[in-house]
Amino acid sequence: MSAPPLKLLATGAAIAVAALFSLLMLDIAVEGLHGLLATALPKTTTTTADEGGVFAALLSTVSISVLALLTSLPVALGCAWLGVETLARRPRVGTALRRSLDVASATPSIAIGLVGWTLFSNSFGLGFSLLAGALTLSLMIAPLMASAFLAGIDALPAALRAQSLGLGVSRWNTFWRLLLPSCRPAIAAGIVLALGRATAETACLILTSGISTRWPESMGDPGATLAVHVYHLARNVPDGEPRAYSAALLLVVVNALVQVVLARLRLGGPR
Repeated sequence: MSAPPLKLLATGAAIAVAALFSLLMLDIAVEGLHGLLATALPKTTTTTADEGGVFAALLSTVSISVLALLTSLPVALGCAWLGVETLARRPRVGTALRRSLDVASATPSIAIGLVGWTLFSNSFGLGFSLLAGALTLSLMIAPLMASAFLAGIDALPAALRAQSLGLGVSRWNTFWRLLLPSCRPAIAAGIVLALGRATAETACLILTSGISTRWPESMGDPGATLAVHVYHLARNVPDGEPRAYSAALLLVVVNALVQVVLARLRLGGPR
């Protein structure tokens, strides 16, 4: 097949995906806006999911996502450091580490939820709590972030690291002060992907943070995120679909704001 037909096929596929995504967003926007102000936002912080309140779910979402990110970021950076060093000194070990990260990133969320429920909720005695949910989410997003960081470092010129080491700069300073700042787009992409998965996750959080929609007073209280809130409204609440659309629209807005903030902070590097 010649190049023009391939280009035409790729363009058609891109247009089809964009059209489907636009239809999906339009459906969420139309259905969500219809009931957002009337049934969701005016509710008090103690309103249950049956009545469509989303303030408590929004607070739970922010709390769990931020704590999961802060917990997993040092782990992801450590994995990236090990990946760079072991790949340079022991290629087979470095390759095994990267394959392990790929497998961990593709692990089903329900399996991670069972691990979190067994480890954090039961063994550590955290029960159904925001803290247990955040720690479980960190198990899920840390490999994803580490893989993105390593991919960004791999895209850098190999001579960059060699020249720094040749000038007598330590391996750690080369990694921390040269390689990481040079792959800011990959770091931003990893953070965005991690937050996107964290805010949209349901299965593992149902098992660890619960589906309580009461206002959480501490990280030791149970709480439903917006994604769990949407699931509960659509699945368990009679005639809850309109309110589920409203919560889904708010979830989309939260994710969009996260990406805008990261772009404003110029984590994506120069344009």
